[in-house]
Amino acid sequence: MTAQSSPPLPLEAARDLQRLLRAEIGPGLSERELNTVETRFGFTFSADHRVFLAAGLPNGSRRWPDWRNGDPEDLGAGTGGLAYSTVAS
Repeated sequence: MTAQSSPPLPLEAARDLQRLLRAEIGPGLSERELNTVETRFGFTFSADHRVFLAAGLPNGSRRWPDWRNGDPEDLGAGTGGLAYSTVAS
């Protein structure tokens, strides 16, 4: 028996979630930007996380990494736990 994964979060559902955040939401990451982040830091975003970041990029808060313009050293320092959580989900 093969395990089937559920379909990713719909784009509109991601936007609904973002409206609940206490952060500014900027333009989302493109497919190319998402792939670049994954390659640079050696992890894979879950399908839901990819949709969430493509719908809009939270910024203006230390709680949300700035995957587009953040300092690579700062971003790389925190990916250990992030990599586990994105791959494990």
